[in-house]
Amino acid sequence: MARSAARSRGFMVRSTFTAAPAVTGAAQVGQTLTGTNGTIAGGVFAGRRWFRDGSAITGATGATYVVQAADVGKRISQEVTATVTSTGGKVSQRSAPTAVVIA
Repeated sequence: MARSAARSRGFMVRSTFTAAPAVTGAAQVGQTLTGTNGTIAGGVFAGRRWFRDGSAITGATGATYVVQAADVGKRISQEVTATVTSTGGKVSQRSAPTAVVIA
């Protein structure tokens, strides 16, 4: 037992999202959606990608996304990636999707 306690001391803390990333704004063509990073324990924000019904939207990596005609009938989400402070590795989490986009 003492051995496992000794092993746990000084081990790396795995980076986790303690609050999930989110998307705010109206899911309507021409409107701007805004992504929040969530809260990352043991890591720092490294980037984001926007998704249309689970498929990455080419070039959409900013903090905001303007809803396009191609999005009508689909749901938009974002994925935030963090760099793990202790190892330099990456961890990602996706937001809940928006309502179905309307014209």
